[in-house]
Amino acid sequence: MKNIFTQILVVFALITIVSCSKFADGVVHVVAFPDHTPRLAVTVISGDNDTTLIAQVTSTASVLDADGPQPVQGAVITLKLGEDAILYSMVEEDYTDFLYKLNLDETFGHYQGIMTLNVDAPGFDPVTATTEMPAKPEVEFTYVSQSDTLSTPWTGEIIQDSFTLNLVNNPDVDDTYLIYVDALYLDPYTLDTIGWKNVSLMTRNDPRISQHNTSGGLIISDETASSNSDGLSELMFLSESFIDQSKWSPVSLRLRVEALSPELAKYYVSTDSYLNGGFDLFAEPSLIYSNISSGFGCFGLSSQTIVVVN
Repeated sequence: MKNIFTQILVVFALITIVSCSKFADGVVHVVAFPDHTPRLAVTVISGDNDTTLIAQVTSTASVLDADGPQPVQGAVITLKLGEDAILYSMVEEDYTDFLYKLNLDETFGHYQGIMTLNVDAPGFDPVTATTEMPAKPEVEFTYVSQSDTLSTPWTGEIIQDSFTLNLVNNPDVDDTYLIYVDALYLDPYTLDTIGWKNVSLMTRNDPRISQHNTSGGLIISDETASSNSDGLSELMFLSESFIDQSKWSPVSLRLRVEALSPELAKYYVSTDSYLNGGFDLFAEPSLIYSNISSGFGCFGLSSQTIVVVN
């Protein structure tokens, strides 16, 4: 009986050694990746106040390609309003620093109707996309300086200003806005203007408002109030107050409201989710929205209203 027990232990030990050896050597599964045919990936985002039109045109790449996507020269980029009216075009002469850039005589302008983007480049199938510029935002707001105080163990006491904003909500349109507050600073020694800088914004459990971490602004959407014409009224958010806090107090504040085309809104939200998705290895990866016919990139438009606060 003892011999049988000893033999069992020996067999078990051999199995264990063999198994460990297999794990040490690793188990190889050959996964065949499909052949990849490069396609054009195009992103053109413009606002009615922009003075430069910029387009990014690259080629897609396989996950096995160590070089990744590459910029594409020699493309012809056209923006049309309606069927035939060409508004803007860019060619290889406009290519600089891996982007196509066209300096405009004035601003991009505000257009009504469907706008079409067409991009053609040697060696690639042409791509296209359509979008429509949203109406100029109509802005009504109330501003209260030093209306609130936030206290945390990390930052101590922060004095906050409050904004209560009313925006137009069209029941038949997906309305989305991107909100910023900018502060204008002066150099305390030279008294020269050192430019407008974004102010950090906060909101309090309003389902219509969400942080847009990539831009530092707030996304306001009518998704939860799309059928209510007053669904985007009484929007309250907070900004850090700089009044009487130091020599770096701004000399002026302004509120910037951008109305986004539906395609641009989806692109902004999806890229923000992708870039700020955290480190959960088991989470479903976020997909970046595209309205380009190849499935890569975005053609989006916005219109902007700027109001000086004080």
